[in-house]
Parts: sequence; C-alpha cells; structure tokens
Amino acid sequence: MAGLVKKFLASASVVAGMSAVFGAPAMAATFSPIGTDLILREQVGTGFQVTNDLTQLDSILQGDSSNPGGNVEFGSSDTGGNPLAGVQNIQGTARFTNVTEDIYNNVTWQQTVGSQWFSDAWAQTALAGNTFVRNFAYGTFISNGGFDLISDPNISYINEVGDDVVVGLAGHFNLADRFRNVNSTLATFLEGVQMSEIFAYDIDGVTGFGWATETTNEEAFSITDSDGFSYNGNYEVTLEEFGGILSEPPASTPEPSTLLGLMAIGGLVAATKRKSAK
Repeated sequence: MAGLVKKFLASASVVAGMSAVFGAPAMAATFSPIGTDLILREQVGTGFQVTNDLTQLDSILQGDSSNPGGNVEFGSSDTGGNPLAGVQNIQGTARFTNVTEDIYNNVTWQQTVGSQWFSDAWAQTALAGNTFVRNFAYGTFISNGGFDLISDPNISYINEVGDDVVVGLAGHFNLADRFRNVNSTLATFLEGVQMSEIFAYDIDGVTGFGWATETTNEEAFSITDSDGFSYNGNYEVTLEEFGGILSEPPASTPEPSTLLGLMAIGGLVAATKRKSAK
C-alpha cells in the first residue's frame, strides 16, 4: 500500500510539472478602466453599495442573468457632459463605453441610432401604430434630456459564451419609472415598456451600440442602490461571433525539442538520485 501511495504522489508531481510547462488554462477577461467617471456598485444583500475601489472591477463584472450581482456605471450626467468612461480587456482589443454627449447630441445619430432605440421602445406601447404621436413623444424625449438619462449604462457583467460576447445591464423593469420625475406625459407613453440603456462597443475594430428590449427575469429584482434608484430588471445583449476576443492568451507552449530536453534532464536527475541512494 505504501508503494501505491508513493506512485500516486509521483504522478501528481508530474502533472503539476507539466502544468507549469504548458501554462494554465485561459482565464476569464481582466478589465481595466477607461476614463475616471466610473461608479462601482457592489451588491450587498438586496441593495447596492457604492465603492471607489477599482480593484473590485473584475469581481463586480462577473455574473450572469441568474445572478447579475453589482454593476459599473459608465459616465454620469451628474458630472456634466457625460465624459467617456468604460472598461477594456487587458489586450485592449475590446472596449465597452458610454455614449458621450457629443455623440447623442449629433442630429445624424439621433435620426439613426437614437431613433431606432426609441422606436424599439415605442413598439411596446399602446400607441405603437400612431406615427404622429410617436414623433411627438420622441421630440419630448429629446427636449427633456432623454438620451442624457439613458446613455450612462450600468454594466453588470461581460462574459464570453461560445462564439459570442454577452453583456448584462442593470436597468428599470418599467422604463416609465425613469421618467416620472422628468416628464409625466412621456412617462405615461412609456408605461410598461422594457428597455435597457445604450452602451457603445469596439471589439477588434468592429464598432456599434447595444441595448435590449426585454428583461431576462420573469419577476423584477428587488435591488436598490444607496441613492434610492431602482435597478430591478436585468437586461442582456448578445454580440455574436466575437468569441475568443476577451480571453487572455495562454502561456506560450515550448517547442517539442524543448520538451524533450526537459524530459531528458528529468531522467538524468532521477538516475542521479537512484545512484546516490545505493
């Protein structure tokens, strides 16, 4: 029995040695901040707690639709101008940011991307087929700073799932709640609408904007941050065919000749030990 145990331990040491040679498996993405206008929120019980500890960035961005956890807000209208903020992977090949003021105030952007976001929301209303009212509501939305309110996304998680990149966003289960204190008419129009905020991305040179039109959970989360704002819905955006871009590259594998050399050295060491034991 003693000999069997010794053989098992020797095998384990070989496995450990081979792991050191070939390198550890690819790890989940490590993120660094873009800009300084980030608000990190950790989930504590049924609420959020704001932290300025950037060492918590990676842990906060872990999660999934069943357990989103905390979130990181990119940019804030409270600081003025919605300055560029976000995160990027360690290789710098994938960037996720807010939509800055110079972009959402651009007329062309409002007529294209912005209009599409609002149309996706409007399609869920009771007046979805009324173009005249839709245009009136969109004008009201813009004049009341609507894009300023929904362009600083709260990102809960960024995962690689197969060939896709999946981004989770904390948001309102009912979009009308976001505008009740802004414009009562607009809030009435948007009653019952599910819509996430907008985020911008640049993945391996491919740029775009992402949002989701429904929550992933059947019932609202009972989550409120320290300022009293409710983030009771989890939204999820799938960016297709970007798999592998977030993962950190594995450690380089030695050439076959190098491995043979290591094995030969190992054999010589073992032989030396056997001779010295005689």
